Amino acid sequence: MSLLQIEDADPVSLSPALVVEDDPAMQERLRYVLSTLGCDDHLIAVADSVAGAKLLLEEHHYGVVLVDIGLPDGSGVELISWLQSRRPGIPAVVISAWRTEEIIFAALRAGAIGYLLKERDDLELSIALRSIEQGGASIDPSIARRIIAWLAAAQVPASAATELPDEAGAVPASAPAAALTPRERKILELVAQGLSNRDMAETLSISRLTVECHTKNIYRKLAVNSRTEAVFQGRRHGLLR
Repeated sequence: MSLLQIEDADPVSLSPALVVEDDPAMQERLRYVLSTLGCDDHLIAVADSVAGAKLLLEEHHYGVVLVDIGLPDGSGVELISWLQSRRPGIPAVVISAWRTEEIIFAALRAGAIGYLLKERDDLELSIALRSIEQGGASIDPSIARRIIAWLAAAQVPASAATELPDEAGAVPASAPAAALTPRERKILELVAQGLSNRDMAETLSISRLTVECHTKNIYRKLAVNSRTEAVFQGRRHGLLR
């Protein structure tokens, strides 16, 4: 497996480790992988929920946290964000089956130092974790290719990067002067956090159809065709904090 790696990061200790995973079989699998890397079993803690992980992290220090995305009481992205604010010295690595662009970028923006897929075999996961231990930032190759393609597609020509006012001092209409409504901005923020339409509907106490309508309006105003592009343009134009 060829991984996208960034070798300038600080080394990471794989012991003690916290595994945040609700599937018992995957819990045991990650225990085994960590044991092959020299982590004693009694130094591996397991939490099966966001709440359970937070309790352990409040009471103990870990060298690394291995986080699944889909957890019974929330998203692993939420836990990574919380970890960055409450325990910033503890690195998080995603090991998940989720591979949508929104979730990948949300996890990396939240502070994950690696994103690995459960579909890889034990040896591949151990190689990736060993790289992280040595200071790398491993991204699964299938994800790395998508990130590279997205970055290439998102490049803004230099001629378009700087928009000058016209003789009357007005900014060209190509900058999204068609400002988003407060509700649309809120939905864009939730999109940037990786929430699904269903999750956004529940969070805002509105219907999924209403969420979809707002999303279409956001796409139209930002002249984009996907969630990833919407988040990129939202950040580019200062619509996201």
